[in-house]
Amino acid sequence: MKKIITLILAVTFITSCNPTLTTFTFIYNDEGPNEEIALKMEELLEGEFYNVDIKLIKGVSTDANLDSLVSESADIALVENYVNYQPGINSAFSVYSEVLHIFYKEGLDGTSFESLIYSGLIYIGREESPTYNLMMDLFDFYGLDPSRISVTFEMPAADIVVELTNLFTLDKLKGYEGFNLFSFDDVTNLGAASIVEGLALKYPRLSPFVIPQNSYWGFTTKPIVTLSVDLIMVVRSGLLEVTVNDFSKTMLRNRQVFTSIDPLLFHGLKEDFNQGILNIPLHEGARTFLDRDEPSFLERYAELGGVILSIVIAVFSGLVSLTKWQAQKKKDKIDEFYEDLMNIKNTIPKIKQIQEGMTQVKRVQRAQNKAFEMLIAEKLVANDSFRIYMELSKETINELRGKMRLIKMKQTKATS
Repeated sequence: MKKIITLILAVTFITSCNPTLTTFTFIYNDEGPNEEIALKMEELLEGEFYNVDIKLIKGVSTDANLDSLVSESADIALVENYVNYQPGINSAFSVYSEVLHIFYKEGLDGTSFESLIYSGLIYIGREESPTYNLMMDLFDFYGLDPSRISVTFEMPAADIVVELTNLFTLDKLKGYEGFNLFSFDDVTNLGAASIVEGLALKYPRLSPFVIPQNSYWGFTTKPIVTLSVDLIMVVRSGLLEVTVNDFSKTMLRNRQVFTSIDPLLFHGLKEDFNQGILNIPLHEGARTFLDRDEPSFLERYAELGGVILSIVIAVFSGLVSLTKWQAQKKKDKIDEFYEDLMNIKNTIPKIKQIQEGMTQVKRVQRAQNKAFEMLIAEKLVANDSFRIYMELSKETINELRGKMRLIKMKQTKATS
């Protein structure tokens, strides 16, 4: 019995406190607030999981980012929910709604979508980008003649500029002086078979969106009716369910961390988002988290569950009592580990080189491994002191990594 209890505790701790550092590659396009979102996600995940390292990479295009997931050279990506599904990729959750902005120079005919598109040179993003594909669908929906549409891939040369992005700041709007913002319809028509509702019906990944009056200063003297599409976090399908579950839970339950980036993130990062509009199916790890409120086996069979639970509690209580009795017979050596950890923490302010920090990180990880070995060998007890030590060692590693990042930033500034 003693060996069985020790084995159960060891497996539990090794699973939840694995000292082996695992690196996950996170790729994103440097558009809108994506970089800031990625940095926040990196900080949050590395702070929550001491054995996780997030490597950020700027992608060159949405298609290339998805190819990186399929080839398993990347693990996580931020992409619009306007990409085509392909095997090897799954969704995790919705991040926020990107809003379609159509700016046009004063003097152009903006009374209708058709007259506007035919009236000047239009920039619709890179070819095959989500913005480009969305506009191609709009041209098709309105039945426009491609030969009458003048497209440019140089934004400064355009009379009409299309951007699919987050909400604009005043500083960014200043770049559109001399432009108006196009509205697909009058806001009073929403709910009465408006044009944007027709678009959302034909293209379910699109949603009607209203930029309220005066929210964009002189650009919104009246509400602007437009469209939005969700930016989603996707992962390669081969990621472990427990990993995707933990990452999704951590980021969705800490959404307040992201709200300072853009108000749309406050509304977008929700556990109850509409999963039905996802163009890429959910990863099973995300599904187990998002669908956790479904009736469990015990909820479906409450009476039987109550009996089973009573038995489990009785057995667990007996095991806990036995474990405590056995723990009293052992000498607790955890204080030696605490003393070594405190010595390492005291050296953090004095670290000047990245190599020094790496050495100390390895030192803490070796101590964690030794603690687990002593646990299995019954030289340590898996009590509160042991758990606190593991949490404190995780915190120390995070502090060391933070110190190394600071040193790296200082070195970068010094060389630039």
